[in-house]
Amino acid sequence: MCGIIGSTNLVNEKKFKSAAATIKHRGPDTTAYYGNEHILLAHHRLAILDLSPNGAQPYHYQNLSLVYNGEIYNYQSIREELSTLGYNFISNSDTEVLIKAFHCWHVKAVEKLNGMFAFAIYDHNDHAVYLFRDRLGIKPLYYALDGGLSFCSELRGLLPLLSSKDINLEAVYEYFRVGYISRNKSIFNNIQKLLPGHYLHYKPDGQHELKSYWSFQHIAIDNSLSEEEWQDKVHQQLIQSVTSHMISDVPVGVFLSGGLDSSLVSAILNRHYGNIHTFTIGFKDTRFDESPYARQIAQHLGTKHAELILDMEDARKTFENFYEIFDEPFADTSGVPTAIVSHLAQQNGVKVVLSADGGDELFAGYDHYYKTDDYYNQFFHRLALIRPWLRPLLSTLLNTNIPKRIFYKNIFHKLATLEELLGVKNQTQFYRAFLANQATREMKGLLRYEIHEQTIQTKRTGIEGFMQHDLTHYLPDDLLVKSDRATMYHGIEGRLPFLDHQLVEMSQQLPSSLKWRSGTSKWILRKILSEYIPEGYFQRPKKGFSIPIFNWFSNHLDKQFQEYLQPHRIKATGIFQEKEVALEYKKYLYFKQRGEESNIEKMWRILGFMMWWEKWNS
Repeated sequence: MCGIIGSTNLVNEKKFKSAAATIKHRGPDTTAYYGNEHILLAHHRLAILDLSPNGAQPYHYQNLSLVYNGEIYNYQSIREELSTLGYNFISNSDTEVLIKAFHCWHVKAVEKLNGMFAFAIYDHNDHAVYLFRDRLGIKPLYYALDGGLSFCSELRGLLPLLSSKDINLEAVYEYFRVGYISRNKSIFNNIQKLLPGHYLHYKPDGQHELKSYWSFQHIAIDNSLSEEEWQDKVHQQLIQSVTSHMISDVPVGVFLSGGLDSSLVSAILNRHYGNIHTFTIGFKDTRFDESPYARQIAQHLGTKHAELILDMEDARKTFENFYEIFDEPFADTSGVPTAIVSHLAQQNGVKVVLSADGGDELFAGYDHYYKTDDYYNQFFHRLALIRPWLRPLLSTLLNTNIPKRIFYKNIFHKLATLEELLGVKNQTQFYRAFLANQATREMKGLLRYEIHEQTIQTKRTGIEGFMQHDLTHYLPDDLLVKSDRATMYHGIEGRLPFLDHQLVEMSQQLPSSLKWRSGTSKWILRKILSEYIPEGYFQRPKKGFSIPIFNWFSNHLDKQFQEYLQPHRIKATGIFQEKEVALEYKKYLYFKQRGEESNIEKMWRILGFMMWWEKWNS
């Protein structure tokens, strides 16, 4: 696991090294550079496999140079195949296997890889550059076509290399709507993310093409197997995936939340690999605290368990440092405990951690999947007769602005959301609108500009469609961003066995009845986990991994609002309608006096954007 950066812009070496230094946290062990008259490359190494200099990068072989971030879990079998074709090896690193695989099979090599990766290959013969990103988007890769090609593991590394930093207004809009910036967009117009499952071929004359090499969208559900056969098949794939993620020459641990998915990862590892380290963050606020459940699981399995019970004082530094960890607007406050549990693992001498991200999106684990599906059916069936006149009536009422002046029960937000839901055209758009922090009418009031959202449609419908949406949006652009930045900021590698692409493909074949049944989510995972742990240990409502943001803000962090939301600072961004921000702050104070948290998430997004703006765009 490492940090990579490169540029064909031929900026001076001092400027390039300054840019590279911004991602040093991703690879604290060693740093190395390579440059010629066509390209500059840098690599910060977090040594996991073959700790000797033989695995160091930039790595060169014949006409190729490589910088690479990630792990190839099946590198040994690829190495054996290459050996039969006449390739020799001087190291035990997946880096050497990767560059020789590309030398042998060119871009087709990526189809053989099982792992998480973002890498760049420079071909000295024609001076072309190839950028690759793993199938699910576990590892990040940003690039800019700005006087040439520049790329980096994190957005921050490209900022010193840009000719301008114009804000992407669509990205701002999406951040306030859903809390993250999705697909190929970034917060800046001239920086893009390489899409998951894609590669970019860049030629020295500036021509480039973006191609997809993998997708799960075409996979069909397979009803030919019995439930018992599917259970065994998924179980065996989980064992294979979890154990393959243990390849390492340094200590490995697991983030154990006490939930079903992380308990399953821990249980499989403990039985099939041996005694393991587990790490948990808990909260003094019992509404958010799952540490007793994690402790119970750890005791049952007999793991080497470490936990930290978090309060506001513990989290204050991490919260105030949020936009040092994250370098573009990002609303997921669970980034705070994720960063702290990463630090806990680091303090305990662990350099690699496994977590269970992806289980909910693959096996229907979120309660809001079922709520959204139920509401959608009500809106489009039970309300079919009154929808044609109900929405215009709501629009007329909202146009008077009378509801906006009524703070009670956050009535304007609820009516604006209802208005939008009555007008959507498909289930995917309904899902996005149902979960959005703000309705489109509210967005028009908050921002100085208006964005027309693109219609999104998944291949499947209902809950299967919601999961497909999350696999292409929420997972790579929220959960995986959080996981990558929080772990790498503390110099540890995060691995995600649920996102082994073979397991993902299998989940797409799995009949829906094995994902949810009779109001029970993750049906098949529960059956598998019961083979390791008594059902009473994990049969409880899902809490999620978030912080008690309202209590912390209202008791400790009001000064943050007062500092960052001053009218002259809001106006200076050119983004907001200042009166709307002032109105939201007035609402916050109104709700706070009554012990309610009706608009705290919206207030956090405004504050978070301002914190980001003054750190990264000033």
